[in-house]
Amino acid sequence: MNFLLEAGHTVTVFNSGQHDEGVQFIDSVERIYGNARDEESVRSSITTNDWDIAICTYGKLRMLADELAGKTDRFVGITGQPVYKGAARRTPDGSIPLPVQEHADRQYDASNYTGRVAVGEDQIFMQHGRGDFEGVLVRYPGVYGPRAPLNHEWAVIRRVLDKRPFMLMPHAGMSYFQRGYSENVAWLVYLAATRKEAAGNAFNSGDEQVLSAARVAELIVEELSSEMELIDVPGDLCKNIYPLAEKAPLILDMTKSRNLLGYRDRVSVEQATRATARWYAENPLSEGFDTDTVIPAAGSFDYEEEERILRAWLNAKESLSDL
Repeated sequence: MNFLLEAGHTVTVFNSGQHDEGVQFIDSVERIYGNARDEESVRSSITTNDWDIAICTYGKLRMLADELAGKTDRFVGITGQPVYKGAARRTPDGSIPLPVQEHADRQYDASNYTGRVAVGEDQIFMQHGRGDFEGVLVRYPGVYGPRAPLNHEWAVIRRVLDKRPFMLMPHAGMSYFQRGYSENVAWLVYLAATRKEAAGNAFNSGDEQVLSAARVAELIVEELSSEMELIDVPGDLCKNIYPLAEKAPLILDMTKSRNLLGYRDRVSVEQATRATARWYAENPLSEGFDTDTVIPAAGSFDYEEEERILRAWLNAKESLSDL
């Protein structure tokens, strides 16, 4: 939102109000409170008919598009990379052709979330075609950075803060999964919302370069001046310890965002990873984040089990070397 405010736009924020505390903007914004997942709440709360731009970052996309038809000149819907068919496979089962372009096959299994997202995306462009608004889609990567809700990096940061001597590294950390620093992703959303060339298009978002999971961990360890050792262990033996390393390789093609919108990273991926490490070292996540079964982005932290796994793996390696 700060990019919109910097450009002189008048901004209205519609949300539940549950997370307002601690979120500061560079200028004042109007607040409308309601439930973005409830049709009646949206209908009764959003009554103005002359919005220039509506950026929908959460809630029920199809319902919001219906309610905002004729009320906004441009509708920017935020979806994500899981909409691509085959994107949710785990390492080493990655089989999706890389990099993934915006016109790649999408997942239409309507029994799950990603299937409903693909249908929602189609609706946005259908409404664009009939003139309800200018429709634009931005597909998020794995977003990280200060206050981001799904930071995989916390798996490494917390172990450093806990002064762990080692961390198990599944698959040698050689998975390359698309991440996007929060400031970079926000910049691309701003461009998609304000550039006339964006109308009727879907855009991948994320950092322009993709680091391996091992390199992400190395940068964090280095930035926090830790001596924690990263130890390569077969992924089947240490599941859910470092989920970023278990993800199938996924790199989103950023060519369209660069060429049509003029997008470039505002913060390089290495600088962003270091900044994320520093921020969470100074603002540790609550313990509840680690045990959240709904969003297990940071994995598990059973250190006794990790030590048992390491002992067993070292014994197995020694036996194999004797052969």
